[in-house]
Amino acid sequence: MNKLIFIIILLLGAFYSNGQDLENIKKQVFLNQFEKAKTEIDKYLSVEKNAIKAEGWYYKAFVYNSLAKLTTKTVSDSKILFQVAFDAIKKYVLLDSKLTLTGEEKNSTVFNIYYGIYDLGVRSYNDKNFAESYDFFISTLEIHDYIFEKNIIGPNELKFSSHDTDIVWNLAVLANELKKKEDVLIFYKKIADANLGEEKYAGAYDYLITKYKKEKNVELFYKYLAVAKKHYPIDIPYWEAQEIEFALANLENEFLLNKYEELIKNFPNNYPLVYNYALEIDKFLASSDSNGKDIVGYRKKIEDLFKKAVSINSTIEANLQLANIYYSKTFELQEQAAKIKGVKPIEIKLKNDLLTSVKSTMNEAIPFAEESVRLLALLKEFKFADKTNYKLALEILSNAYKLNGNSVKVAEAEKKKIEVEKL
Repeated sequence: MNKLIFIIILLLGAFYSNGQDLENIKKQVFLNQFEKAKTEIDKYLSVEKNAIKAEGWYYKAFVYNSLAKLTTKTVSDSKILFQVAFDAIKKYVLLDSKLTLTGEEKNSTVFNIYYGIYDLGVRSYNDKNFAESYDFFISTLEIHDYIFEKNIIGPNELKFSSHDTDIVWNLAVLANELKKKEDVLIFYKKIADANLGEEKYAGAYDYLITKYKKEKNVELFYKYLAVAKKHYPIDIPYWEAQEIEFALANLENEFLLNKYEELIKNFPNNYPLVYNYALEIDKFLASSDSNGKDIVGYRKKIEDLFKKAVSINSTIEANLQLANIYYSKTFELQEQAAKIKGVKPIEIKLKNDLLTSVKSTMNEAIPFAEESVRLLALLKEFKFADKTNYKLALEILSNAYKLNGNSVKVAEAEKKKIEVEKL
């Protein structure tokens, strides 16, 4: 905010134009004898007949504002003086429908009150007196809203907009510092409802989205999510994650899977969504709720989802999931082949077909296991889970190469397994 200070020039003739009762006060104002003027104006307005006259209230506002700006005043004194000045200017406006005196000075007094209290807020903030700073900015916002609502125009056609962005943001920051949760919400909503999109305001949208997600408030959650997506497209993956989490909350079994299916249509390239959908199907198949369901279809769906995940983002996890799917499937095929004991031509053919499938299925695991190994080798540090995954990928490759009779590759994989143990 650019600080503006308006110098009010009062012509000597003006002091003598509005009756003799305020003559002394006007002279003191003209001579900058504000302490004396303060005593006189308070005395003047204590008289009932004078208190209903607009002019006295204008001069009270002017005098108190002038005193508040003096560098000899303490912050506490200035705060009181500015507040009295503001109350007086409001009183004047109520009593003078023509607004003669404020018009002559181009409303400098009320604008100076605004900027004066703002300065006190900044001073208190710099002194780390956050509670006091917060109170000053609250007062500043009150004056801003009064000026805006009254459509008051200052010197050089100065006019306030409906939203005092700087003050509101200062209040939001201070409310956070002071743990004023209800006030944080109020000021963050003011920021978001004003459709502001500077980088520093992203936290306001995140706060609102998180709050309404937790409260399951559909209308407000999607309202602020939409604005956040518009202003912060670089964070789209995060906003999508919030939306997905909100949509999936409290769903189970096939209701959950159906919602995943629906979401993938809206977010076809969202890796976490696709990957987690596959995991949820696998979890569903392991439960009794899958009894009587299309198990084969669901397993094929898992495979397809992991392939899609890899196409979106080739990660260690997704590649290893696919490698392990095919690797595990070879054991199932081997078990089926082992159960065939007959020597009839049809039985022999079936067994041979199954053994052929073992080899082809193991070959399908190779590219995904190799990619897992490649990605794991790029890691700078290895957690226990990383070492476990590394060894599994190498185990799959070792067995796949062995089945293909590739002894060189088998040796490489086995050597690498030993190295991984030392990581």
